[in-house]
Amino acid sequence: MADVAEAVALRARKILQMQKEAGKQIDLEAIKKVVELDVTVFSMAMGLTVDADTVDEAIRLLWTMFITEQGPALILKDPDSRPAPWYVGERRQPGPFMQRYLSKLEEDGWPEESCKELQNSTARIVELLDDPQRPGSWDWRGLVVGDVQSGKTASYAGLANRAADAGYRIIIVLAGMHKILRLQTQKRFDLDFIGYNTNPKSRRANQPMQNIGVGTFKQLLVDSMTMADLNGDFNQRVADQTSFSPDNKPCLFIVKKNASVLKNLNNWVARLPSQARSSPLLVIDDEADQASVDTGDQPLLEDGTFNEDYDPKSVNGEIRKLLLKFERRAYVGYTATPFANIFIHDERSAADYGPDLFPSTFIVSLTPPDDYFGPAAVFGTNDDYDNPGLPLVRPLDQTGENWIAEKHDKTLKPRFKGEDVIPPSLEQAIDAFLLTCAARSARGQETEHNSMLVHVSRFVDVHTEVHRQVEQYLIQTQALISNGDQSTLQRLKDVWDNDYLATTQAIEPTKYGRNTIPVTWDQVRAKIANSSDKIRVITANGKTKADIDYDAYKKTGFSVIAVGGDKLSRGLTLEGLSVSYFLRISRQYDSLLQMGRWFGYRRGFADLCRLYTTPDMEDWFRYVATSQMELRELFFEMASTNATPKQFGIKVNVHNILGITASNKLRHAELHQSSYAGEGKVQTVMFRDRHTIERNADITDDFIRSLDSDAVRVDNPPRPGSKGGNAQGTVWKKVAGRNVAEYLVNLNFPPESLQINGNKLAAYINELLGMPTPELTDWTVFLATGTKMQVNIAGELRNCVERKPRLSRSGKPLPDDRFIIGTTLSPLDQAIDLSDAEFTDALISTNKERRSRSKNEGLVPSGEFIRKVRGARPQNGLLIIYPIDPELAEVENTDRPVISVVVSFPDSNSADKRIYLINSVAQREES
Repeated sequence: MADVAEAVALRARKILQMQKEAGKQIDLEAIKKVVELDVTVFSMAMGLTVDADTVDEAIRLLWTMFITEQGPALILKDPDSRPAPWYVGERRQPGPFMQRYLSKLEEDGWPEESCKELQNSTARIVELLDDPQRPGSWDWRGLVVGDVQSGKTASYAGLANRAADAGYRIIIVLAGMHKILRLQTQKRFDLDFIGYNTNPKSRRANQPMQNIGVGTFKQLLVDSMTMADLNGDFNQRVADQTSFSPDNKPCLFIVKKNASVLKNLNNWVARLPSQARSSPLLVIDDEADQASVDTGDQPLLEDGTFNEDYDPKSVNGEIRKLLLKFERRAYVGYTATPFANIFIHDERSAADYGPDLFPSTFIVSLTPPDDYFGPAAVFGTNDDYDNPGLPLVRPLDQTGENWIAEKHDKTLKPRFKGEDVIPPSLEQAIDAFLLTCAARSARGQETEHNSMLVHVSRFVDVHTEVHRQVEQYLIQTQALISNGDQSTLQRLKDVWDNDYLATTQAIEPTKYGRNTIPVTWDQVRAKIANSSDKIRVITANGKTKADIDYDAYKKTGFSVIAVGGDKLSRGLTLEGLSVSYFLRISRQYDSLLQMGRWFGYRRGFADLCRLYTTPDMEDWFRYVATSQMELRELFFEMASTNATPKQFGIKVNVHNILGITASNKLRHAELHQSSYAGEGKVQTVMFRDRHTIERNADITDDFIRSLDSDAVRVDNPPRPGSKGGNAQGTVWKKVAGRNVAEYLVNLNFPPESLQINGNKLAAYINELLGMPTPELTDWTVFLATGTKMQVNIAGELRNCVERKPRLSRSGKPLPDDRFIIGTTLSPLDQAIDLSDAEFTDALISTNKERRSRSKNEGLVPSGEFIRKVRGARPQNGLLIIYPIDPELAEVENTDRPVISVVVSFPDSNSADKRIYLINSVAQREES
């Protein structure tokens, strides 16, 4: 059904495109009408009958294609360090390479807006390179930032196609650090750029290459100097036997990012005739923050300049030498985690290697489609109580199960309670994968690939043990299902009834559930035996000798449980990834994001996805999602003000535990963790024991009583903005900063409360109070109330707010001594101290940024822009106190509220340099 539905949708899409170009609005009714009219012609032409279910599926596919929205890329560029305008007029229009690539994307079912944006963004990148027809010497460096698993490969494949049309003749893609990653990229370029299968085993004697991908639309001349084979990387001997002629056609190299391979490539290039080395070169560096960044400590001379007599680290050095071998060259790095790249020193250079890889010409931030299944969607953000994340995370107790400890070595033999078996949490994850595969099959997606990730260690010896245990459980369960074991089937039905039905119901109305087809247990039960039998367990690590060969199962679909470590953390794409079991802990922003292979697009099965991980990891991902959102807002603001690449990166938030990237990649960044300017600190972890709850409530009572005589009190104050209404609670204005600092010090915060540390917050407040021009002198304190349990606070009866334990949504037991929530902050509360004019300014900035991502405008400004607006009066901080209903919080029995606080700091020019990592140019500006 799926193949026929796709064919019907592809025909109807052409008609709808013409209608859209003619100015007709494409809505669901228009799609239904076109499909229903065209399906009769399709049936006659193909000689088959198309049933109602297939028509419905085609309509759903088209609805996703035409309703999905995507905003434009954001660009920082240096007007004084970029090529003269050249990519205009006819040259800017898609040429033969790009036209056939766009046709393939349409055939693959890409949404209309995504195709259009990829066409536009790749043109905007190419125009920042140089005219490959211009003689002379030129050298341009850029960076493209895209979210994890959001379509970066599709972007740089598009860039390669546009570059080939423009006249670039040598295109080198640096593709990962493992053979499998390089092979995966080679296969992708066979489809998206080359147009034929470069695997030598697929070629019959005396027969032409097999046309695939873009080659089925139009055959164009392309030479590939590497092959779609595990050992098909660049080889000098093979290259010497190849006719290399870049003068009249593009020549492609897909090269592993390995010092030996790059050295061999450099040696071969050095022997090429000068005519070949005068061909325009484009180097595309995938995962540009990995291996490409020089982590060496280049010495400084007495005058502060770098000593040019220096050898950088091997991979970085070989890339720079490769660039130097060509007169006309452009380097474009791609990454989802740009932290290391933006902190490369902009003046770093070495005699035999040329300048470092700082992206001096441009930095581009790609915008994903609105249904991108990213960190903010999965985990929510700390700034928004209304965005707790999708209900897909299933917390597990790594310490309690004690199957694999957080710290271990390669000799570990995983055991659960002394037995050679997997723990219950992994059994539950595998059961979930069995249900997901069956449900997708019941939805007509039986030929789609399904993958599960098991990432629990970085040691390959441990992977072998885990593989054996997982396979043992899977084989046993497959046999029980095939034999109709009622106990096993009832267990799976209970999971379906108690978990899957509710999760689907919650996600179906959202943009992530646009193409969801509801199915019943009976439909799942009918498919589960066959879909389970298809599942295989593999390892994916440095010792793996084979690729995950999804292509071999194109007609039937491949279902796989992949056990691995580092190889699963960078670049490797697991097709149809739906269930992830994740124990390994990293304490760096970039590593955490790269390990999240579950991010991406889950059209038609987002509700069936599950992530099993620890509460700590969930908290950390949520923090990183918040920081990533703030970084995006900063990028938008800088792009709007025509900031240059050398100014990007001046605000990357730091964390009490997490690092931004490896310390040896931050040699030229200034790191100051003492400041909180422009940040909103949200408490998400509280104690559950009665004694601490009542102590914090008493301290809050004393603090509230002290405000009445010194501050201006307003009960149920009007919210800013015309539609705000009145807030529930009391506001005190002109509260002394020293009193707020004293209150925060006195409260008892759990050590796991990473956002809120009373001593550090108080120290920062006191530091700014002591500056020559004091800041944070006058505070607004908002005691929020709600509609729940009535309690006594400072002698007055007030109603508590409702904040339920975050983990209760999955039915997992709470930690004995902690009450954990996603976030306590209600979005409008952080704007309680703004004037109407300030609220409007913050909302205008927020909606402008939302429109840049094709998001709907909202009525509430984001925390980032609220704090930025408040920066015009840096003497004013905001403290919000939430009294939480203790019964709903499931804490020990008490009639006192659980106190949770939010501290919102204004932006501050005086304090900015203390908050963030600052790159080399920003440091000179500050000095």
